[in-house]
Amino acid sequence: MKVSLATEMAPPFALVAHFFIAGVVFLFLSSISLLFLSGEISSYFVSPLFAAFAHLYLLGFVMMIIFGAMYQLLPVVLEAPIFSKDFAYVQFYMYIVGFLMMISGFLFSSLHLLIPYGATITYLSMVIFCVNIFLTFLRLEQINFVGKFLLVATIFLFTSVTIGLIMGFVMGHGSFEIDLMAWVKAHMIGTLGGFVMMVVMGVAMVLIPMFSLAHGFSDKWIKVAFYVQSTGVSLSIFSFLGGFSTLISTFSLFLIALSLFAFAIQIAVMLKSRARKQNDYWVKNIVFAVSSLLISIGLILIGFIYDLQNFALAGGFLFFFGFLLCFIVGHIYKILPFLIWYDKFAPLVGKQKVPLLHQMIKTKVADFQTLSLFMAIIIQVLGILFSIQNLFFTGALIMLLSNVLVVYNTWYTFNYTIKE
Repeated sequence: MKVSLATEMAPPFALVAHFFIAGVVFLFLSSISLLFLSGEISSYFVSPLFAAFAHLYLLGFVMMIIFGAMYQLLPVVLEAPIFSKDFAYVQFYMYIVGFLMMISGFLFSSLHLLIPYGATITYLSMVIFCVNIFLTFLRLEQINFVGKFLLVATIFLFTSVTIGLIMGFVMGHGSFEIDLMAWVKAHMIGTLGGFVMMVVMGVAMVLIPMFSLAHGFSDKWIKVAFYVQSTGVSLSIFSFLGGFSTLISTFSLFLIALSLFAFAIQIAVMLKSRARKQNDYWVKNIVFAVSSLLISIGLILIGFIYDLQNFALAGGFLFFFGFLLCFIVGHIYKILPFLIWYDKFAPLVGKQKVPLLHQMIKTKVADFQTLSLFMAIIIQVLGILFSIQNLFFTGALIMLLSNVLVVYNTWYTFNYTIKE
């Protein structure tokens, strides 16, 4: 599958840049907050501080990058422009305001009443995003397979943020009683398994073949992943909200694990068929991400079956950072230089010398950042498994350094100028 990242259908780069810059800033802030969590690695990480960290990382970094990527890729994949660029800008600024209100409420007990109001603004901004995507799909006569991933992902996003809004009001005002932990699980599965993973799966089918020049591969595994993931996430949300039997919720989680395993196989199939064989920082990040995904599934299943809390926590951490962070950062190094080159230097082709894409990234910095990130993740997972706070803190320090280098390389790419 060969798809360009910039066509006449794509929105202005300034729109996508808003989301990418904010995402990298929130990655840096979440890395700082991670330093203060070492004292909680023996618990379930259920605390206001962890809530602030989780939202900084997931809503601030992961979601911002995904929003930006969807605004860029969706028009290319669907061959139709986004319904409204103005909606996208309104969504961005509402999201920032509501998100920061929520974070303030989590961090400062005196401001806890900001949580429901921040959640409401964040919810409305996501509704604007969902409406924008749905109206874009309504223009189409036919939806391709990658488009189906993104459409289903948006449906899950709308569902999970609605659950989150209700929880925010219950936490802020105690409007009515709910099984908070069950609703948290439904919210997280809908967001991570439903929205984030469906987007990652769909986008991977565009980006990995394009960057690796893979072609002629079978796509049967990703089709399995699509249907099994959709079923597993839906069943899991209903089972937790409805208080169904443990057997049903366990079966739904098994389906999700099966789907992620099929997705990992699909990536391996694509990488095996690639024409571009060099193992640069992008390939290393993808391989580490897929390996982390498989190991995290195993750790979570062991923790769930044998009631080993540290294994479940280590598996969750490995999914958040070993898989999501490495997968996203690896692609930032590929996508960002291309988008900036296309916006800034493409008009100069034939008129003057223009840079190559790899020149717009400090490759030695990217190599060191990649290896230090891998080291940090391994150290922190070991710290969680063996409940060693100092080990976890050491890994958090190394991760902070690694993510500072991501910020630096992002800044370098945005400010790249042609050398005389």
